[in-house]
Amino acid sequence: MHIFIRTVLFGALAFSHAVQSGETPGGATYSGELFSRSTLTGDWGGVRNDMAEHGVTLDLNATHVTQHAASGGYDGSLLSQFPGNRISQSFPRLKETASDAMFNMLLKIDTGKAGLWPGGFLTVRGEGRVGDSLGIRTGGLMPSNGDALSPQVPNHANQEVLALTELTYAQFLSEKFGVAFGLMNVADGDKNEFAGNLRSRSQFMNVGMRISPVMGAVVPLLTTLGATVIIHPTKNIIGTAGFINAEETAGYNPFERNKGTTFLTEWQFKHTLAGLPGKQTFGFAYGFDRKKLDYGTDPRLHLASILRTGEAVKTNADIWALYYNAHQYIQGDSKGGWGPFVRAGVSDGHPNPVKWSVAFGLGGVGVGSWRPHDNWGIGGYALGASDEPTLNRLGIHDETGLEAFYNAAFTPWLHVTADVQYVNSALTGANLPGLGHLPAVILPGPKEAWVVGVRTNLDF
Repeated sequence: MHIFIRTVLFGALAFSHAVQSGETPGGATYSGELFSRSTLTGDWGGVRNDMAEHGVTLDLNATHVTQHAASGGYDGSLLSQFPGNRISQSFPRLKETASDAMFNMLLKIDTGKAGLWPGGFLTVRGEGRVGDSLGIRTGGLMPSNGDALSPQVPNHANQEVLALTELTYAQFLSEKFGVAFGLMNVADGDKNEFAGNLRSRSQFMNVGMRISPVMGAVVPLLTTLGATVIIHPTKNIIGTAGFINAEETAGYNPFERNKGTTFLTEWQFKHTLAGLPGKQTFGFAYGFDRKKLDYGTDPRLHLASILRTGEAVKTNADIWALYYNAHQYIQGDSKGGWGPFVRAGVSDGHPNPVKWSVAFGLGGVGVGSWRPHDNWGIGGYALGASDEPTLNRLGIHDETGLEAFYNAAFTPWLHVTADVQYVNSALTGANLPGLGHLPAVILPGPKEAWVVGVRTNLDF
């Protein structure tokens, strides 16, 4: 049922995979007993199944996250010695515990099943968010709660927002070739079966585990205008290539936020090793004609609160990044098994603030016959910061982190994830210049942080 025609490379890949496996929006049934059916509200008296048979599906889900900074990070003992007004400007609303909720509505129409024309797919997505995340409280460059980044409306970080985040049309001209265009949602990119991606709601929570951070300065976080082609030469190979605007447009008129263009291409290769399934993904992105790149506006790097008090880095330089991820089952398969995963990336480092990144670990589906539908993962990440002078003055260097999660499927529509993270921050202290009547201060770096969290995902 779940075909994601997101595209611009990332969404197109997810969509192409669904086409390859024979899934269609009309292939699902919502009927069944309360604790065994796919969604909480069921088939709506048969209406939902009838809609799906005619190529129309409407999926609704909500995610709630509570996280607690158990120790370390930017705590009161680090900040109490400095002027309150100065620190409150740099680190607003520091909390030990924070909760937020994200809402997602996804409408999909298969024009063939709707009796219109074959090969066409329309996708409409709306997302909302309420509450607060821990933000910079943990002290890491990588947000500890990647779910809180959707939707990412520019200039509205950690605020209540509601936005249209996808309006895409895809047309397959043959089984091996298609095109897609519109308001794209790129959060499904860089997907790994064990580690997930930004769209995942049942895997790792730290952004350093879910994507290659080198892509942060090249690709918008969530939504932008674009177009792509989908190439599907064999059943085990899927490739895409496309262009998107370089600016995030969620919550804004997308035609008014069009500074710069990014070219993306990604190729996925399925394979077997000793009869066990695996997959490798290679991608490349190149951004050009972007009139400015402000490190302080990217919430994925958590630099906004610091850079507001100092020099914002702006540039018109081109930018590029390469990334790779892979997983390999060494026992079983996606219906029940486990194995290692890895993801890595490298960038120009100028102006990209993250020069290289890597994440690795183990993941699995099921815990024997006792909990066959649960999934779990344990791993770590590391990233290397650019040697840009401004970043050096802010004391931003390399960062490492560890994370473990267990996602329990209580029903097909109710999943609860327990999560623990350790963050050894890249921030080692900063010299903050004076701001107006406020004096310059030397801000200490955060302590090594431990973060625990619980995530609940509900499909309606």
